[in-house]
Amino acid sequence: MSSLSYEDIRIAMDARWVIEPKLEVFDFVGVAIDTRAIEPGQLFFAFVGEQVDGHDYLEHAAKAGAGMCVITDATKVPDGFEVPVLIVDDALEAITKLAWTWRQRFRANQTKVIAITGSNGKTTTCRLIHSVCAQSGLSFVSPKSFNNALGVPITILNTPQDADYLVAELGTSSPGEIAARSGLIEPDIAVITSIGSAHLEELGDRGGVAHEKSQIIKALPDGAHAIIVGGIAELESAIESEADRVQITRIGTEVPIEILEATDRHTSFTFAGEPFTVPMLGEHNASNASLAVAVGRVLGIGDDAIRARLMAVSLPEMRFDRIEIPTKTKSIVLYNDAYNANPDSMRAGLRTFDRLNIEGEKIAILGDMLELGVHNADEHQALVAALMKYPSIDRFILVGPSFADAASPSDRITAYASFDAQVMTQIARLVLPGSHVLLKGSRGMALERIVYILISSRAARSASTRTKAWFQA
Repeated sequence: MSSLSYEDIRIAMDARWVIEPKLEVFDFVGVAIDTRAIEPGQLFFAFVGEQVDGHDYLEHAAKAGAGMCVITDATKVPDGFEVPVLIVDDALEAITKLAWTWRQRFRANQTKVIAITGSNGKTTTCRLIHSVCAQSGLSFVSPKSFNNALGVPITILNTPQDADYLVAELGTSSPGEIAARSGLIEPDIAVITSIGSAHLEELGDRGGVAHEKSQIIKALPDGAHAIIVGGIAELESAIESEADRVQITRIGTEVPIEILEATDRHTSFTFAGEPFTVPMLGEHNASNASLAVAVGRVLGIGDDAIRARLMAVSLPEMRFDRIEIPTKTKSIVLYNDAYNANPDSMRAGLRTFDRLNIEGEKIAILGDMLELGVHNADEHQALVAALMKYPSIDRFILVGPSFADAASPSDRITAYASFDAQVMTQIARLVLPGSHVLLKGSRGMALERIVYILISSRAARSASTRTKAWFQA
């Protein structure tokens, strides 16, 4: 049982009772903001969004077993409602205050908090580190990329009080966000996966990105460990003042990495001369796995245990997922890396796809890269100009207004300004049996929709259940 009572929660959020509890003791088991995912006993926060008002789902929350509800509008509580209800002025502020209280509670258990940020690879690296940590204790990681102002408090509040490790992802799109999230989660170990051209609309340039990401290191206590990808001048400049205060390990420079083998199912590499394998594609994932190896060693986990846990990792969806779509002749193989994209991750994906030694036509379907601000046109033009550097890719299909403006159609390049059903059907006709297809684009492009069109067009009734699950959300 947790050490938070009903009154503890009320005080932590500076809340007021609308419906008081009948008991004094509350078994705190976390929070939820979606009644479809709520677990019995959790607090349900009724957030009001642009399209959904959580107050409309209070009865659903009660039926799902919510132990308490937190609201901002008392007039929307249903008549006869029996679940305890607290009202707050600002739901985001309230959940953040509660997260701070809970963070202090599991500090008493000496839970090690490993926080990860970076332009690319955050979620993948989180899963790899979580898998390694699980070798030596109870580790918690958010099941989704909960890395924003709401997601980080949810991650903290759903961490069991007796957890040995919390592996948390911190994201940003504007200056000051990493500092705020680091201050809330108070990391013991910080990891920076990369510095790239992401969120330039608010962060300005790579120097601005590096300064923002470096705040995770500034939040570390004296003597703590920071693990970063080495050789990034902007990042080195941003953390220069921290060099004498924390222990910084630089992957790829101080600790060399060498790729041993890369296939469409795994990547083998050496870390400081020791061999490791990760069940993922791409040199960039060898870098992500190396960060996990470094964290494991800091925590005192042996290399053999780290090797086993890297191979047992549960991977996030749409990060170079390999899916086969059966046809009447040869299967179509897709590499779904469509969770998100920026110029650096786009190039990494193309480089990985280009180096795959596979038979059949290679097709790269690329969607617009969003949130680039004033750099948008230049970055898309630069990427289009670089496409010919990937000689094994037979065809590039570019989707979105930015790519359409930047592209000059040719034998290898086709561009579409939109990505509606008609365009998806046209693209599907270009993908013949035996083809290998890379999907890469920003989340707003939702390129994974093409998978459904390909399945329908090929009448592949034996498609994997994992593939089908992508279209339900």
